[in-house]
Amino acid sequence: MSVQATGQPYRGLTSKSVKILVIQPTPFCNINCDYCYLSNRQSTKKMAKEKAVEILDRLVSADMIGKNLSVVWHAGEPLVLPPSYYREIFDGMASRRYMLTIRHSFQTNSMLINDEWCDLFLNYGINVGVSVDGPAFIHDAHRKDRKGCGTHAKVMEGIRTLQRRSVPFQAIAVVTADSLSHPEEVFNFFLEAGVERVGFNIEELGGANLTTSLAGSPELPEIRHFFETMARLQEKCDNKLWIREFHNATAAIRGEHFPNLPVNEMRNTQTLPLAILTITWDGAVTTFSPELMDAPNKEHGDFILGNIFTDSITDLISSPKFVQMANAVEEGCRRCAADCQYFSVCAGGSPSNKYFENGSFNSTETTFCRSLIQIPTDLMLAKAKMQAGITPPQKRAERVA
Repeated sequence: MSVQATGQPYRGLTSKSVKILVIQPTPFCNINCDYCYLSNRQSTKKMAKEKAVEILDRLVSADMIGKNLSVVWHAGEPLVLPPSYYREIFDGMASRRYMLTIRHSFQTNSMLINDEWCDLFLNYGINVGVSVDGPAFIHDAHRKDRKGCGTHAKVMEGIRTLQRRSVPFQAIAVVTADSLSHPEEVFNFFLEAGVERVGFNIEELGGANLTTSLAGSPELPEIRHFFETMARLQEKCDNKLWIREFHNATAAIRGEHFPNLPVNEMRNTQTLPLAILTITWDGAVTTFSPELMDAPNKEHGDFILGNIFTDSITDLISSPKFVQMANAVEEGCRRCAADCQYFSVCAGGSPSNKYFENGSFNSTETTFCRSLIQIPTDLMLAKAKMQAGITPPQKRAERVA
């Protein structure tokens, strides 16, 4: 695959742009979730081990990486390849002796986790994310194996193995219509299972997923009730369950996300060109949101910018597709900064959600930001005001009366 360059790289780039490298070692997944955005998850093709190391060589040679790099193994089920596969890659990357610190992460359904995997996680200090949607009746409604059977029991075996081996992990739960109807059951499941950290993703349209259980208009009252329940139960249990959305909102309220930056300069990694670089098993490259890798593009067919193994970085960032994407994402950020009071929390949101929901990157509000940014921020802001002894005006008036 080759790209046609315009002759001039996108001007908004700086050297050492890549912060997160998402590598798809294989598109294959051993289960068949009904909300998955990947269309080729039955393919068993895989990236050659030496090619994974070559990616690092090419990015370093192009001065695209600074002192720290997060490498995320994702997009398919990465654990269908054996621990020996990754051990050879990790050692190969380390042997380059580049002046950078690499932190590896896996996002897995946990069904294949055993002691050998735990050895790898512990020996290499790997971050582990486990996909589990809550109790079995919610999880198994959408996360089934290829025979149509629920996967919850096998997922819990993997989680218990991680816990037995003291491997830290964070759960990622997709919030479906079933979850919205049973928020207490979802919270209590994680608490009783000994899961200490969880992040919630709202079920979304995108890529190969053309339907959602949250059909029709966004179920915002139900989503608000879901997070209100999470906040109430979190406080009741003395914050024993860490919730990503509440943590991020609280950090933003305290000004910890973008210290000393004016609003119009705030950006998150999804909105910075090349800050997230997603590469498939065969070298196809995209940037901004990883979900764009498998998504159709109305104007260009897809969002693939070229191939990391055959195209130079200069060609990739000079292609008309990349320049058009970068300009549109930046315009969307400017519009959000001008119009949205929550901008300092998300700094531009998710380009893929803007595209899938609104049809363009240069749009603004989405169900994603209303659900996962605005509602948790409102809840944490109200909590902060209450802790500071600030009483809402209407309550103060009622008290006087």
